[in-house]
Amino acid sequence: MKNKLFEHFPVPMEQADLPHFEINGSGQFLADGCQGVLHYDESKVILHCESEVVEICGCGLSLNRLGDSEAEVKGRICSVKFQ
Repeated sequence: MKNKLFEHFPVPMEQADLPHFEINGSGQFLADGCQGVLHYDESKVILHCESEVVEICGCGLSLNRLGDSEAEVKGRICSVKFQ
């Protein structure tokens, strides 16, 4: 995903290795640059994303996709915290 993004939009090299996050409404969180899951249950997902640890809290959360440094969390997202 990151390579496709950089093909179309010029990004300074110092930002090229940073993780990329997208939040779509209150029901979907996408992370590119995810290196692993530190915690996972229906109310909290904690992702390790390169230089960031991201805590997603909500209800009915599910980890729908994990692989190739990408992660997708779906459910009712109430908060996103960067640690």
